[in-house]
Amino acid sequence: MRSIFLSASALTLLAGAAMAAPPDKPDHASPAPGTRSETASAVKDTTSGLIGKVSAEMTSTTQGFVTAAATSDMYEVEAGKIAAERSTNSAVKDFANHMVEAHTKTTDTLKSVLASNNVKVTPPAHLDTRRQNMIDNLRGAKAEDFDHRYVEQQEAAHEEARILMRGYAKDGDNPAIKRFASDTLKAVNEHLAMVEKIEKDMKTASR
Repeated sequence: MRSIFLSASALTLLAGAAMAAPPDKPDHASPAPGTRSETASAVKDTTSGLIGKVSAEMTSTTQGFVTAAATSDMYEVEAGKIAAERSTNSAVKDFANHMVEAHTKTTDTLKSVLASNNVKVTPPAHLDTRRQNMIDNLRGAKAEDFDHRYVEQQEAAHEEARILMRGYAKDGDNPAIKRFASDTLKAVNEHLAMVEKIEKDMKTASR
């Protein structure tokens, strides 16, 4: 009986570990902290942000929306975990922890909406190449560059999410998911205002 109990406990621990595993692309190797150039990362992230906005503007189908929203959440949760560990700014840490909590909840809500409305769309299990590169820029950032890199990414990511949510809430083809997009848009706007204030405060403090 004891061995059965231990086996069940071990399976529970393994399941928990699997759920907590990073959403990296299969067989992905991450850069070590301090190995990424801030200048190069800034250029790549700026380009990524521009591509993301265009992509969000063009997303109108349920499949496209679910894929984009779920991938955004995966990025936000992983980026938040990294920032909560690496940031030296208490406001950034607090924001990062809030992002982990908020976007984990959004993921759960989206999955529930899909299931309860019998929407035959499966959210992706891993990051796309664009978000993987953003995560790697955070992991590889030098300590002195980290907060700026995270905040810049967050501004761009929430601008993209705002376009995505607003567009589907207006023109989406599934009523239940349109409601989800409309509700989520409110939170996205709040998050964007929060990170913009953090950036403003960081600039003021550095003068």
